Amino acid sequence: MKKQYIIPIFIPSISNSNDYIFGNLISIKEQVKQINKEDVKKIIEEHLKYVKEGSKVEIGFFGGSFGELDEEKQKELLLEAYEYIKLGKTDSIRISVKPNNINKKFLKRLKKYKVKTIELEVQSSNDYILKKSGNDYTFDDVKKASRLIRLHGFTLGHQMMVGLPESTNLDEINTAKQLIKLKPKMVRIYPVLVIKNTKLEKDYNEGKYKALTLVQAVETCKELVKLFAKKNIEVIRIGNQSADTTNESVIEKSKVVARTISSSI
Repeated sequence: MKKQYIIPIFIPSISNSNDYIFGNLISIKEQVKQINKEDVKKIIEEHLKYVKEGSKVEIGFFGGSFGELDEEKQKELLLEAYEYIKLGKTDSIRISVKPNNINKKFLKRLKKYKVKTIELEVQSSNDYILKKSGNDYTFDDVKKASRLIRLHGFTLGHQMMVGLPESTNLDEINTAKQLIKLKPKMVRIYPVLVIKNTKLEKDYNEGKYKALTLVQAVETCKELVKLFAKKNIEVIRIGNQSADTTNESVIEKSKVVARTISSSI
């Protein structure tokens, strides 16, 4: 079986809809400026130096929602990534996107540039929790987007979170069960990070928000993994990408105030 390698390209967040939870999140990925095709080329070339021959290589656009970039910027980035597919140096493209950015025109554009996988930013199936966390979409949007993605022949992925404000273990188990019904191929599970200079940090410092303990997060994630495994849905990541600015809060340049799981599992 070929080893799979994803080249991550982080794009900035355009929307202000996640100010409560994420606010300054894009800065922890050290990609605060708008990227262009030259940036994409540089990142891909650098990663390709370390890819073993015979590996399956996918270019992934993560960070902000790809669907919130303007149409010309989408085309610019996709075209540069697509050139490496045509050259036989990479195999496919994946994107991360909010459910309310999904429509037929957008999917047609992605198909043109050989995007294979679409990961939806879901977080929770509870509309109250979504709104409480500063999102501008509902779980109904997630359901509609998931159906459209599968109908158009893309591989569907979901990204859910544990430890959101007012979310309980039962809420998170229910989110997993609701996602299973939508038949994703894979899932990522992200425990909430309390990031500096966000409203969540303010609530955390004032005692209005309490982060999950490590034990609570591990136990919840273990339950979720079991649920997905029973339906042959792969959990491709638990925890956030490790970086200097997402390491433990005691590290000087870390932007993380509190975390539950200190590294990916």
